[in-house]
Amino acid sequence: MPILYDIPPEKVFRTPEECFVNLSGFPYEPRYSHLGNLRYAFIDETSAVFYGGKALSAEETRNISNKDIHLETFICLHGQPTWSYLYRKMIPVLLNHVPKGHLQKKYVRRRVLAPDYFGCGRSDKVKEVLHPIDDSFYTFDMHQDYLINFVHRHVINESPTSGEITLVMQDWGLGLGKSPSKGWLAFHDFIKRSPNANVGGIIARGTPQLTPAEIAGYDAPHPNQISKASVRRFPPIVPREPDMPGVPSSFAAVAYLNRLKPSQMRVFVIIGLKDPVLGEPVMEGLIRVAFGTTGTFVYKHPEAGHFVQEWGSSITEKVLDAWSISQGQETETRLEDIEWRAPTTPEKPKL
Repeated sequence: MPILYDIPPEKVFRTPEECFVNLSGFPYEPRYSHLGNLRYAFIDETSAVFYGGKALSAEETRNISNKDIHLETFICLHGQPTWSYLYRKMIPVLLNHVPKGHLQKKYVRRRVLAPDYFGCGRSDKVKEVLHPIDDSFYTFDMHQDYLINFVHRHVINESPTSGEITLVMQDWGLGLGKSPSKGWLAFHDFIKRSPNANVGGIIARGTPQLTPAEIAGYDAPHPNQISKASVRRFPPIVPREPDMPGVPSSFAAVAYLNRLKPSQMRVFVIIGLKDPVLGEPVMEGLIRVAFGTTGTFVYKHPEAGHFVQEWGSSITEKVLDAWSISQGQETETRLEDIEWRAPTTPEKPKL
């Protein structure tokens, strides 16, 4: 069934730009594009060119052809109830960190993309004329279709043939093969009871180090109840029953992952040991179901909660360093606090 994005203008809420002025730690200018008449926003940043473990100056890269530059693209996908602001501590590291042991003998540039889902961040939000909100627009299929369109437009069509893509993900789809945890069910019930929930307050409950300015940054996209339809809808559409939308594509994704070899995909899983929503048991289940054939780096952060990106600077450095040392080979190389799980037979997913 096709997804319809031609929503009448009177049904669209666009968060006023003044809500996003002076965001703490988030200096990036958004790019905008459209699906139908709905506008979506995303961050699109590129790094300097690296060679031999150092960043080159503009003068040094002046005569280098783009076709000679290997592009590393990172697509950072937020969960809910957040937006691309979630990645503000990881973006500069992804762009600028030169990994330990990096022995590259090619020119490399990094690109970081961080889209806002519809209903989130600076992207448009759908409402109704006769009723306060239209939560029904926000479906699993719509979000999936949006991401497929996004990748085709801004990754495949805008990138050279030489390069690699890394998905940076959290939250959604991680429960496949596990029953919903008590923490997730409690969050589901809280959102159901709280149609005008304070988004910044939700994030702050599990991230005590946030400043008032950072909490305000999470609140920025949602100045009123009309703007929070996507916040309400995300928990009910998580595929957790066999007949729910998203289940077939989730099983297909796992089947695809289980056909991959270590040389075809590198995986790094970060587990926040103070995550009350998913936590270690769910994440360990994900590893057994989805990443058995590829092997996995695992880092368990003792202080991180559900939104591990808030501990993201040091975590991102660990990921890039581990991948650099092990690049192109199966490895048992171990950096501090990082465990390498060798390939094994994956568990069969179930609901």
